[in-house]
Amino acid sequence: MIQQIGIVIITLCFCLSGLQAQNKDSVALKAIEHSDKVIIKRQQRGVDAMYDSVYQVRIAQKFLDGVYIPMDLFDCFRQLDTLMEPAVKERFMAFTNEEVDKRTHGSLGLWIDHKWKLTDGSRLSAYFRKMSIPHPDYMVGVIITTYHRHLHKKDLKVKELVQEFKERWAVKQKEMAKEMVEYKLEKEKSQAKDPKKKDKPK
Repeated sequence: MIQQIGIVIITLCFCLSGLQAQNKDSVALKAIEHSDKVIIKRQQRGVDAMYDSVYQVRIAQKFLDGVYIPMDLFDCFRQLDTLMEPAVKERFMAFTNEEVDKRTHGSLGLWIDHKWKLTDGSRLSAYFRKMSIPHPDYMVGVIITTYHRHLHKKDLKVKELVQEFKERWAVKQKEMAKEMVEYKLEKEKSQAKDPKKKDKPK
């Protein structure tokens, strides 16, 4: 029954169009400028310690919310082989290697993230974090891209793919830090012109 439900969900995922995955990081970020580079640091809050303890419990579980969580990349392949209907798999394989992640990230990718708890934390997300994959979106990208290569019996090139996503993340962090610094400077400039705009102490 669970397997049939999974097959129906994946089939429906491929019928969705224009749906974009948007993962928001709830942890506050702080930008600190040091000479020629900007470093982004996470601000520790009281809730983080509680979340960490919950996370440690979650990543030890084989099942979460009644759904089996793959233990590694090849286990992902086995689960997708079981859950994907032949017609859906054929359609998935028809995409090129370059476009498959982009074309299926908002459908199959959302299903993977939601069911296998990559954002919330699971033994699969812990596996990817050990590979230094920095964000759930990129974990999904690795699964989709390598599964596509696996079906086409091509070299998975996992190390190269992980490096590519890490470089993308570094660029994204740099852009985010730049925006935060520019916003801070603009705010200070505005407050200097009009002291009344300064935030009142809490």
